Amino acid sequence: MGSAFSTAFSDALATHSMSLSALHRALSARGIRVSLTTLSYWRSGQREPEHEPSLRAVAAIEEILALPPGEMESLIERRRGRLAPGLLADLSEDHERIRALLAELGFDSPSDRLIDREVTLKYEVGPDRSPARLTYTMVVEANQAEAHRRAFILRVRPGAETPAIRPLIGFELGETIHDRAHGIVVGEMLLDRPLLPGETALLEQEVVYRTPDPDDNHYFYWAVRRMTSVTLWIRFDPSELPARCEFYTILDGDEQVLALDAFGPSVSRTVNGFGPGTLGIRWHWE
Repeated sequence: MGSAFSTAFSDALATHSMSLSALHRALSARGIRVSLTTLSYWRSGQREPEHEPSLRAVAAIEEILALPPGEMESLIERRRGRLAPGLLADLSEDHERIRALLAELGFDSPSDRLIDREVTLKYEVGPDRSPARLTYTMVVEANQAEAHRRAFILRVRPGAETPAIRPLIGFELGETIHDRAHGIVVGEMLLDRPLLPGETALLEQEVVYRTPDPDDNHYFYWAVRRMTSVTLWIRFDPSELPARCEFYTILDGDEQVLALDAFGPSVSRTVNGFGPGTLGIRWHWE
C-alpha cells in the first residue's frame, strides 16, 4: 500500500520524467549511496527512509527533483513520527513533558514551521564554573506559507530561576513557560515578518543564566532534522580552565567521543550535514 511519501515521490519523478535508474545515477554522482532496490521500495511504499544515511538521500532527492527543502522528509515525519516530535523520545527522557509544554504554545515540535539549517551556539562558563551566558545564532528556513514563529527549548537545573532571554536579531520574544520541577523552559520567537516557503532568515538570541550551577559540565544541541552545519563553542573564564574537553555525538543510540584541544580559553567544533541526533561538548575539571 502506498503512503503520502511514496505518492509524492512517484509524482515528482513523473513530473520530471525521471526514471529510478536516472535518479540513482544522479545520487551516485553526488556521492549518495542508496541502492536501486531501496529507491523502488520507497516509490512503491513498501518501505520508507528511516536512518540518517537514508534521510541524507531524501534531502538530495529533493534537490534533484526541485522540491522545496524538507517537503518529502516532512511526509515521513507525519506518517511515522520518526523525526520531531517523535525523535524527542530518543533525545530526552523528558520528551513527554517537553511535548506537552510545546503544545501549550501551539507547537507540534520545535521545528514544525521553521527548520534550523545552520546553528552557532556560544556557551560561556564563568569563573565559578557555572554557565553564565548562551548566544544562539541560527539560520531558519520556512517549510510552510506565512511561517512567522519558532519554538525554543532551554534546559536549566531543576529549581533554578528562569534565565533572562533577550532577542538580538530578527524576532521578538513571545510567550515563555518554565517548568521549574523539570528544569525546562520553552518559548516562542515571533519573527519580524512572515516567511514564504523556502525563504530563510537569521535569528539571534541571548540567554543569561541566573542560578549558579557549578556541576554543569556539558552543553549539547538536539538536531531534530538534518542540519547544514552546527557549531558549538564553549568559552571559559581564563582564570578557571578545565583539565580536558571532549566532543561527542549520539546517533541512533550510538555515542562517539573525540578529545578536543583548547584554543586559548575556548574549545569549539563545527559539524556539517549532521542529524537527526545529538552533539555536544563536555569538560572535566580534574
